[in-house]
Amino acid sequence: MKVKRILKYSGISVAVLMVGFLAVAQIAYQSIAEIVPPGTMYSINDTEIHMYCTGSNNDEKPTIIIISGGSTASLEYFYLQEKLSQTIRTCTYDTAGMGWSPANDIPYTAKNMSDELYQLLQTAQIDGPLILAGHDVGGITGLVYSAEHNEQVGGLAIIDPSHYDQPGYFGEEFKEKFDKRIQESLANFWLVELGNNLGIMHLLGIWNHPEQTMQEYNEMRSSLYRWNPPFSAIKSMASNIDLISEQGKEAHHDRGDLPMIVISAAGPIAGDSREIGGIPITEYRKGLDELHKDLAGLSSNGKHVIVNGTSHTNIVYNDEIAEHILDLVPLIEDIQNERSTHARFN
Repeated sequence: MKVKRILKYSGISVAVLMVGFLAVAQIAYQSIAEIVPPGTMYSINDTEIHMYCTGSNNDEKPTIIIISGGSTASLEYFYLQEKLSQTIRTCTYDTAGMGWSPANDIPYTAKNMSDELYQLLQTAQIDGPLILAGHDVGGITGLVYSAEHNEQVGGLAIIDPSHYDQPGYFGEEFKEKFDKRIQESLANFWLVELGNNLGIMHLLGIWNHPEQTMQEYNEMRSSLYRWNPPFSAIKSMASNIDLISEQGKEAHHDRGDLPMIVISAAGPIAGDSREIGGIPITEYRKGLDELHKDLAGLSSNGKHVIVNGTSHTNIVYNDEIAEHILDLVPLIEDIQNERSTHARFN
């Protein structure tokens, strides 16, 4: 009887603690302020797309457009933007359903994201030449955009990107395991959404970025997860990953002398994971570097670099990245001058 009584009161105590924890989490979640975004909102595809441009506008120099990775908001690229805009005008933006841009019903694919970016730039009256700097899946979007609007694109900077032929390179077993992992993640994604809506993720600091500890940034990140959770866009991207790869394949063709740099991280692709799709993480990184070299080989002005001390996530906080992207500017200017001279004498 004594043991039963102890268990009974222990259970009651745990329940009270759980209710108290959830109450505190919900109060904290509901108290998160909605932060007004920097930049401008543009009406595109029945929603509002957020864009933030910094740096002086010089018609003689290109504009850099940073294309976010598949599950990241423009906020994560503000540090890189700050470094780049000291030299040249640089813009970040949030695709529909991410960051400060409300969701719409358009599926997340590289083609659709390319079309969205085109409409955004037209509405914002930003002309070429452009340098498209795409991170992760954003690199595929940049490839698709440059294939469809090559007259606007003066250069491509692709930062630790996905590659359409990863299944072909690593084998069918890799693809099967990778696809299974995505399906399992999608099936359990409701737990992430529930944890966010209950305020648990916020209270535990789950959304705080491990590479960005500034309080201002983490407050903005919490605000975004409270007022515009990115889960519908993330699920759409994951559901369409094969189509995104296929669209990347279609855009994988010779780019002539287009100034192009592919920047690889030196470290892990997915946090502390020891393998991806059954492939040891070190072997996977080596294979990905080879695929990145292949991307750089699409242009006679292509270059592949590996930045030491970086991972797939923290690479955009490394000062070398801005330097590598800015290396494209004189190449673009040389090509423009050469073409101008050729046109004058013909």
